[in-house]
Amino acid sequence: MSGFDSIVDQESVVRRLFRINRKGNIPHALLFTGLEGVGKRQTAKVFAMTCNCLRGNRSSHGSGDDPTASPAEAESTALPCGECRTCRKIDAELHPDIIFIQPQKGTIKISQIRDLCHILSMKPYEAKQRVVIISDAQTMNPEAGNALLKLLEEPPDGTLLILTAPHTQNLLPTIISRCQHIRFKPISQKTLIPLLIDEYGIHTEEAEILGALANGSLTKARSLVETGWIPQRNWILGVLGYEKTNSTGLEDADLSLAFSERIARQKDKIPDVLDIFMSWFRDLMIYPLAPEKIINKDLVDHIQNISRRMDACSVLSKFEAVQKARTMIDGNANPRLTLDVMMTRLMAK
Repeated sequence: MSGFDSIVDQESVVRRLFRINRKGNIPHALLFTGLEGVGKRQTAKVFAMTCNCLRGNRSSHGSGDDPTASPAEAESTALPCGECRTCRKIDAELHPDIIFIQPQKGTIKISQIRDLCHILSMKPYEAKQRVVIISDAQTMNPEAGNALLKLLEEPPDGTLLILTAPHTQNLLPTIISRCQHIRFKPISQKTLIPLLIDEYGIHTEEAEILGALANGSLTKARSLVETGWIPQRNWILGVLGYEKTNSTGLEDADLSLAFSERIARQKDKIPDVLDIFMSWFRDLMIYPLAPEKIINKDLVDHIQNISRRMDACSVLSKFEAVQKARTMIDGNANPRLTLDVMMTRLMAK
């Protein structure tokens, strides 16, 4: 799938872009905001294809004239064919007039925006509508942001800039005001669960757990499956004793600190490990009030037994310890020291 059928659970976004294309009044700039992994960048690519498809805009027939048409009906008349030479080049990110900009080492620098301005000062090679897609626009440093603002104030003819960001924070208000803002919603679990089952052949119970953990992000849901989140969770809970129905875990200080040492050496694994801890303590807090809302549904018996023996204040304290460790590590604190402190707090009764 290379058209808007590749965009999951964003019907209002598809409908709005369909209307923009149908009216032929393409704005100079769009701002797509929403969680990571909800399809912002892919949607930007597909809209670039829509604007340049060699088979033309077919929106003057059938449901294309109907503003109430469903996204699926609109796709059949107004969206890119995905098969012509232009569509294939854009989909493969090889089209010379569809320009992709993304952070370099976490930042979009002014040199990247200056290079973009130089490119835009020249005529496009072949595109009807030149499109610039700036991913993670919130990572622009101040100089890059100001340079982009000047570009938005005097946009080149026939050029559309699409910025993507999680939200409007960390973007200059003057940049936001010069863009048409389109918000992407989190992908519902109702949509995520069957997608994971179809794509990976996993069991419904596993898909439900990972769908809940993904928090509306298809990218995160796929990553959880591909990195083996559930086997990793089972290993962690087993090592630390949480799988024992007669134990609240973390009774051996040496084992706990050895565990933090091992995890600290695998920095890329730390976020997943903290997610596992947070989902576990969250479930222990929630179970007495709303057992149907726990995430780790396959461990309901363990959660039930442990939640009965652990004081609610103790569980909350442990959850906050993990939450604090995550905040500190996100702020570049020393991983080993931070995890040691966390594990010590988790051992407290």
